Amino acid sequence: MCSSDLTRPLADSGTKITKMVCVSANPALDRRIRLKTLELGEVNRASGVETFGGGKSAHVAMAGQALGIHPIWLGFLGGTSGEECASKLRRLSLEVVAVPSDSPTRLKLELLHDGTRITEILEPGGAPGAAALDEMPRQLEAALRNHWQGALVSLSGSLPAGTPAEFYASLIRIARSADASTFLDTSGEALARGLSAQPTLVKVNRHEAHELVQRALDSPSDAARAAREMIQRGAQSAAITLGSDGLVWLEKKEGPALLAKPPRLEAISTVGCGDTTLAGFAVAFGRGLKGAEAARFAAACGAANCLAPIPGAIQQKDVDALLPQVEITTLD
Repeated sequence: MCSSDLTRPLADSGTKITKMVCVSANPALDRRIRLKTLELGEVNRASGVETFGGGKSAHVAMAGQALGIHPIWLGFLGGTSGEECASKLRRLSLEVVAVPSDSPTRLKLELLHDGTRITEILEPGGAPGAAALDEMPRQLEAALRNHWQGALVSLSGSLPAGTPAEFYASLIRIARSADASTFLDTSGEALARGLSAQPTLVKVNRHEAHELVQRALDSPSDAARAAREMIQRGAQSAAITLGSDGLVWLEKKEGPALLAKPPRLEAISTVGCGDTTLAGFAVAFGRGLKGAEAARFAAACGAANCLAPIPGAIQQKDVDALLPQVEITTLD
């Protein structure tokens, strides 16, 4: 498949989708700390520290931008950490629409140690407050009917304290009422409720799928059955990422499940690989890619994140190089 195949517009409408709204209910200020070793109960000295505007939706937005789509980051932000998060995102040339939160934006630590090991420490997200919870749906609905008309909508990450489990489902219904395609990546009750709102695609990892279906997913075939169950619960298509084993994607209820397996890579960090996979699926949809083409593209985007200097900062040249190396297998 040549790269020109991946720049064509949406097949059934003839209209190129150029914008993607990346909803972040629980963003974070990401801090990457490099250490030679990590010893619990001891003083550990860092060899380097980097700070980014983060959270899953930020990674989706960065990947979408690298793939040629204009991302709009829409999220709750509060306190000085929220201001710093917004500043870091804007420095990446992302359009940031901040909804003021009653709680400071949380901090996420990524500890890189012992050469290859990664330890993450995630602060819980504080309650945005009633005003913020009312404001985000209002802004999304108004903008999708005006200057964000025709945009894709991705919804990523956990929900912060004080946020109803129905929150993502309500945003999906708003987007669908504006004829916007929706892409969901969350977990727990928010995932279960979100499926009922019929997102265009749901993407979760093996652990999140296991929690949903309450059974072990020891093989790609197990993951394919879980993906089929997510479609039965309302999603139009479903993907499950399996780490180095690739991803399983069921494009539609009646169709076969595909396993897309990229080559093994020496990763700088695997943080954000699932998010860039979601961005890959959304952009593939916007370009009208179907079947194996879409699965290959999404898997290449996820793998490209292993080579990125910071989570989400993939490069088109890496995606292009990885595309022909992704193996596609039909599971059923």
